[in-house]
Amino acid sequence: MLKLIGRLLLFLPIFLGMMFVSYRVDPSGLFWGRGFERMASEYMLEGMYIAGYERLDGRALNEVFAKNIPQAPEILVTGSSRSMMIDSSFAPDRTLYNAANVGADRFDFMTAYYIFGKENKDPQVIVMGLDAWLFNDGEDNIDKRSNKELYYEFIGEELGVENTSYEKPNPYEKYEALIDPSYFQGSVKYYFKDKSADVQPEPVPIEEIYEKNEVIKAPDGSIIYDKKFRTNPPEIVDIIVNEEARYDPLRLGNFDGVSPEYKELFEKFVQYLLEKDIKIVFYLPPYHQVMFDKIVAGGDYYGGMFETEEYLIDIADKYGITVCGSYNPQTAGVTNADFYDSIHARPEAVKRMLGDAIL
Repeated sequence: MLKLIGRLLLFLPIFLGMMFVSYRVDPSGLFWGRGFERMASEYMLEGMYIAGYERLDGRALNEVFAKNIPQAPEILVTGSSRSMMIDSSFAPDRTLYNAANVGADRFDFMTAYYIFGKENKDPQVIVMGLDAWLFNDGEDNIDKRSNKELYYEFIGEELGVENTSYEKPNPYEKYEALIDPSYFQGSVKYYFKDKSADVQPEPVPIEEIYEKNEVIKAPDGSIIYDKKFRTNPPEIVDIIVNEEARYDPLRLGNFDGVSPEYKELFEKFVQYLLEKDIKIVFYLPPYHQVMFDKIVAGGDYYGGMFETEEYLIDIADKYGITVCGSYNPQTAGVTNADFYDSIHARPEAVKRMLGDAIL
């Protein structure tokens, strides 16, 4: 018996080595995330800017980044593309990560925090980019890219909200891959695979980041819009805005009010963060005046937007939260010259609205 145990122990280093290879190479992204986003995250953690942002799954990238960043960012930004220009220059003496997502819906809104929280990397400050459509609970306002499973895990595990859409997973299930010989074989094949033909994230020298005609992902998670979009002359911006104003504002159509259920859930989220001593800042991204006038003229059809702002101000008053910006550009103190298009304010204008609230 002892001889048998001794022989088995001889194979232990080989077995552990196989487990290590499977864990580090991780061809399916069970532990470190998928290839493209994993590589992009590694570049960002080294302080590099990345081209090819449109080819990235921004939500997957944020999850990989949250797993791999050594310690929590002091400031975390959530929201949609209307908040994605908030970068480290807004708080130069503090670490910041912008986890906002293009087209973010109400699922993204909470999971953008949870990917850090579940890694025990709570920020000190959360800047919530609060688009009114987050409170429009129509099915047409759900983005297919958002991680619903992660959302239901969060509200079930952390907020204590009963729901039938979430089944608690076995946290150890993925580790079975480490003792699976086929996963090890796949890891070896992937490691030696010729990846030169694969789509790869492209690091951009810092001196070129404002010259590229594609969106650049910064190491702090924020984005730099392409040069053409950023440098359109006012007359072109006017054309863009008036064309966009021909259609319903994004996800605000047939929005007659905030559901009581979602108000309750949002307040639970706010209470949850405050109990963790996380400072909250509400940022309400404004609309270009032409688009805002269309919303006003739409009356009850867009009325939920105005109710949302009133509700958020009430919640802020109740919990001592600072509110920056407003959906109304005049209230927010911005002009038409402060916009790239009908919904995206320029970084300088956003910085004025936030002031020193996040410092």
